[in-house]
Amino acid sequence: MPPASEAPYYHYDPKLGDSTAAFVPTAVARPRLGRPEMPAQFVATVEGETLISTMWGKRSMPWRAEPGTSCVILGYWADDTVRLSWPAIEGAYRVDGRFPKWVVAETPDAPMAGGGHILRANNPPTRAPAFLKRLAAFFGRF
Repeated sequence: MPPASEAPYYHYDPKLGDSTAAFVPTAVARPRLGRPEMPAQFVATVEGETLISTMWGKRSMPWRAEPGTSCVILGYWADDTVRLSWPAIEGAYRVDGRFPKWVVAETPDAPMAGGGHILRANNPPTRAPAFLKRLAAFFGRF
């Protein structure tokens, strides 16, 4: 796994891929695995944003996945894109989207809990923003 500074970079494009490409769920594409998702790890730095619902309405929340971040592959499109899902925003929200296949590497032997949740021991530590940055973000919402 290359260090984050040397890893390839991808910025999430919600309109990625051919809308007419055939989709195959992981359970069909990898039947020997015996489960509906394939464990994987990011091999690229991936950034993007997701709309979430809050008590103040819909908000755009940025997220970032560093190389080594665990995720699950839920399916494969014929145009070499994959459907990925992982807990990205403070572990409270899951990002689920279509990504180029080169941003992840399958890790079929990674231990997983029931229901496709990645065991906590497999998650790299998250970096909390500096206190002043969090404080500025809090007051910027009003």
